[in-house]
Amino acid sequence: MKRKKSSGSVMGDPQRTSYDYMKFLKNKYGSADVLVVDDVDGLHGIPFTRKGHKTTIYESDSRYITGGIIDTFNVLGLKKRLQYEELKNITINNSNYEQAIEKKYEFIYCYRSLHRESNKHISMMKKLRKLLSSVKENGYIYIFYHIAKNENDVRNFSRDRYFRKGEMVTFFDKSNWEIISIKEFDVLTNHKLHPHRKSEHTHKVGHIFAQRKNNRLVYKYNFNIIAS
Repeated sequence: MKRKKSSGSVMGDPQRTSYDYMKFLKNKYGSADVLVVDDVDGLHGIPFTRKGHKTTIYESDSRYITGGIIDTFNVLGLKKRLQYEELKNITINNSNYEQAIEKKYEFIYCYRSLHRESNKHISMMKKLRKLLSSVKENGYIYIFYHIAKNENDVRNFSRDRYFRKGEMVTFFDKSNWEIISIKEFDVLTNHKLHPHRKSEHTHKVGHIFAQRKNNRLVYKYNFNIIAS
């Protein structure tokens, strides 16, 4: 039997809770249409694909896709990782929030994307609208996001990159969305060095899981017949 090569992401291990969502989607859809945004070298997209989901990855930095050097990190690249694991049910787009998302998805997974340096010139409103409008009716979205450690410091914690506590939920119209869970933490989380961050650091984070409602309107027409 041919021995398969394996290679990890330059960002380390996937978020552990992502496997809960993979299992949830498997039980609900069997094989779901999944979009993972800013997924670097397939950090979460590859695990979703391994679980049998039809995965699309959006990544704006081509070095994460084809390989290259970022700071002191040698990035193997998403395409080679897919070759090593012999995964094919995956689509790669070298794009960001400024390009159109051409279809709607049953699940969108957004991990540490909204605060990303490469997206800082795009307003938070535009980024959220792009994501939310790309979820199918009855579909789901999960967002892991960063919260400003100092909410009054707009220089280091721009509103287009960092949320204020309690702000995320205001982007979800209650008539269109059901918030299944939301958690925001006061305790800082530790994060190891990675491309674009040359030292260990801390973040204040939150995450939200929501379902888009099916709000198709049923129109009723009344016809008045006027006798001539």
